[in-house]
Amino acid sequence: MKKLRVLLTLSLSFNLLLVAFIGFVIFKKGQLNLFTNQLSDIPTVQEYPDYYLLKKDVFEASDTTNIDKVFVGDSISDYGDFQEYFSGEVVFNRGISNDNAKGVLNRIDEVVNRNPKEVYIMIGINDILHGTDIIVFEENVKNIVQAFDQSSSKVIVQSILPVNNDIFRYELSNDDVAEFNEVLQKIAQENDSSYIDLHPYFTDENGELKKDYTFDGIHLNGKGYQVWIDVLASR
Repeated sequence: MKKLRVLLTLSLSFNLLLVAFIGFVIFKKGQLNLFTNQLSDIPTVQEYPDYYLLKKDVFEASDTTNIDKVFVGDSISDYGDFQEYFSGEVVFNRGISNDNAKGVLNRIDEVVNRNPKEVYIMIGINDILHGTDIIVFEENVKNIVQAFDQSSSKVIVQSILPVNNDIFRYELSNDDVAEFNEVLQKIAQENDSSYIDLHPYFTDENGELKKDYTFDGIHLNGKGYQVWIDVLASR
């Protein structure tokens, strides 16, 4: 009888341990599922920002052809109202704020497919700001230029403008700007494209962007855009 009670006690203890173990496994599995679900709710990092994707989609929705001029670049192009300066022509603005050479390359087919007569490219200041390797930058810009059939679309590569570091919030070396401009000029020469050196028209005696042409040290004001257009018109 005593032996039977011992066996019953052991059996009960074993069953209790088994129930506890099963409960523990179910609890941990629930925690794992919860953790997995939480991970699935974490948004993935976009390769391109919303503004870029929005502008790219808007650009691609247009079916206009027979374009005279297209200005391609970052915010410095984006903020320019080029159609007003060339009122007798069909002018497209394909600038996107904060864009770089990789971003332009990713969307250049939309411009190429319109077979524009002239394409004005200014890109690179954000590549410098974000630390893009100059070799990577060169390859991206070269691919942008080579995407066009230059027998029908004249490609004009423009120099990057200087920055005024007395006003601009983020330190940016104008020596880097000069180095990137050398690359741009080289690409234009090697691909039978035109190169326009805007740099001298915007630089003060210290090698900085003239204060008269900017509000924030990097973007142009109305006077600055007028200088840009005057340079293009004088060619």
